[in-house]
Amino acid sequence: MDPVVDLVLRRHGFTSLNPVQSAAAEYVLSGKNVVVSSPTASGKTVVAEMAVLRALKQGKKAVYTCPLRALASEHYAEFKRLYPEYRTALSVGDFDSADAWAKDYDVIFTTYEKLDSILRHGAPWLSDVGVVVVDEVHEIDSERGPTIEVILTRFLLRGSVQIVALSATIPNAHELAQWLRAELVVSEWRPVKLREGVLHRKTVLFSDGSVAEIKGSSDDDLVAFVEDTLERNKQLLVFTMTRKNAESVARRLRPVVSRYVRSRSALRRVSEKILRALESPTSQCRELASCVADGVAFHHAGLVSRQRELVEGAFRKGEILVVVATPTLAAGVNLPAFRVLVHSVKRYGGYGYEAIPVREYKQMAGRAGRPRYDDHGEAVILARDEGQVQELFEHYVMGEPENVYSRLGTETALRFHTLALTATAPSVSQDLLQRFFSNTFYAVQYGDVGTVLQRVEGVVAWLEENGFVKVDSKVVATDLGKRTAQLYIDPFTAKSFVDYIKKPRFGEIAFLYTLVDTVELRPYPSVSRGEEPQLWQLAEEFRDEIPVDFHSWEFDDYLFLNKWKLTLILHAWVNEVHEDDILKQYDVSPGILRAYVTNAEWLAYALGELSKLLEEKRVWRYADIMAKRIHFGVKEELLDLVQLKGVGRVRARKLYNAGVRNLHDLKGADPALLAEVVGPKTAKELLRQVGRRITGPEEERMRSAALRDQTTLDMFTE
Repeated sequence: MDPVVDLVLRRHGFTSLNPVQSAAAEYVLSGKNVVVSSPTASGKTVVAEMAVLRALKQGKKAVYTCPLRALASEHYAEFKRLYPEYRTALSVGDFDSADAWAKDYDVIFTTYEKLDSILRHGAPWLSDVGVVVVDEVHEIDSERGPTIEVILTRFLLRGSVQIVALSATIPNAHELAQWLRAELVVSEWRPVKLREGVLHRKTVLFSDGSVAEIKGSSDDDLVAFVEDTLERNKQLLVFTMTRKNAESVARRLRPVVSRYVRSRSALRRVSEKILRALESPTSQCRELASCVADGVAFHHAGLVSRQRELVEGAFRKGEILVVVATPTLAAGVNLPAFRVLVHSVKRYGGYGYEAIPVREYKQMAGRAGRPRYDDHGEAVILARDEGQVQELFEHYVMGEPENVYSRLGTETALRFHTLALTATAPSVSQDLLQRFFSNTFYAVQYGDVGTVLQRVEGVVAWLEENGFVKVDSKVVATDLGKRTAQLYIDPFTAKSFVDYIKKPRFGEIAFLYTLVDTVELRPYPSVSRGEEPQLWQLAEEFRDEIPVDFHSWEFDDYLFLNKWKLTLILHAWVNEVHEDDILKQYDVSPGILRAYVTNAEWLAYALGELSKLLEEKRVWRYADIMAKRIHFGVKEELLDLVQLKGVGRVRARKLYNAGVRNLHDLKGADPALLAEVVGPKTAKELLRQVGRRITGPEEERMRSAALRDQTTLDMFTE
């Protein structure tokens, strides 16, 4: 037996490889490129492990890349647990870094964009990489597809790096294999048999022709299906298409699920942790905590990552019985359940409701059945009426997933990645550009790359016109072009920033609108009809500060109100408006707010870096302050205090209002006063951070002050 296979089996406690793993092992262990297309939970990760371990035994590094931070973190933790003898790293953060520290590690887990960023920075340790594993490679058909395609084309042209691409079941996996010059492993094998069907009037029509009666007491199909599942002592995942639906379905199921809860004390503990995930909980936090206490949770991008982790952990332990989620969960972390119920297969797409792709349904259905616990899993679609049953059955249950297609041909993708290609080489010839694009997935699918090369010519002309490259016989990136590529922003965004830097406006609104008016902050929040009058009224009030003339007859930005709404959201955030008030006023939940804040902070940093390059120090200083304010969500006066560990925007404001306005004030503060404001434990920690020792009498006064404060609070709440 191959020593790599032997090691994998021993660490997992397996006696043999499964059919998918066996089919791939020969190719992986001989160093060939491999594409594996198989269902969810079919053991593709073990194939990746074999490839990684082979590279490590040859003295090479391994890179494992996937779409989500959460997924990268999950794979990182699992590999570290199984193979502690290897130095394993997680690289998902700062895009403006080559992560030089990674040279000391054997395996690096990362996201697509972070790996692309590392390639742009020309990290020297990349020359030591022997294998790159690309998980969820079918995402090549998504908005992020061009990044996957460019990463893989770069490694393909290196020739010395083994490529292992893992995909969900797709009909044209052979095209991916042809592109990557790879062996193809296609399998329908699953460790747990999957039964798919359609539910209507408490009856499920399954794909094997069988019919099952749902035994729940309710006449409502959804409620009855939940009751039937919980009566069997099993768990359920419900998929809905929107965050609001996920929350409303979870609320609706609370009284039903509550009857089946086995461990209320464990759920109370999870519920309390969910409330503590934010410094000051919002109504959404309280709603989730209440649901979790009754054994049901909603799970979507509007939760902060800590809350999602708590829900996932409690579901895995069997404490939470039902999770109502949006489809992002199906594409993310490994969270199987005996049953999956797809509540709806239609989603609003801007021009009305449209059916979701079969591939997306199959991804959700693939979460049904827990290996080692269930002998089969059940995935069921809820039909709204009799007429839908056959339609859903034929299209989704019996349907084939769609082909995946290259998205590299769009102007945005070409602009972004062509600049990166020119910025990572001393110069780029027309022949080199042709060679690169001739080796893309686009070239395999469409044959003639002439069309895309014509577009590249247009993109290069635009880049030259705007100062990102110089063109002679070859294309050479300017300092502006190189820095833009390293900062991982669209050249169009960089041009907008350069325009701002040359004619700066230092007000918060003008600065924030400049950040918002970029591709990086899309998709923008939606604007309802009811919101429009107030948004226009506020636009009039801030008219002199908004850096666009929205009254001009030439003004044709139909997304202006969406951009303006996001500008106001960020403005509220940096001015310390409570997250719950932001949620109520703008309908933006903490998780979504965090995503906007993270991207806006990055853009503020990028604008600052470009102003530094252009030697505009005043703009750089302002951008630096704004980046910090966006990060912490505070006014400038609190920036000193929020640098302290354990001090967020709420606690910093309390300290400031109590007269502790900076680190100097903190060092000389009365410990008893601090204990009243933030509690004795936090007060001691803050004083320790500024090097202040506390005497015995001071500690006694701190305890007394905290006790006095609690007594006063009790009087008001009795």
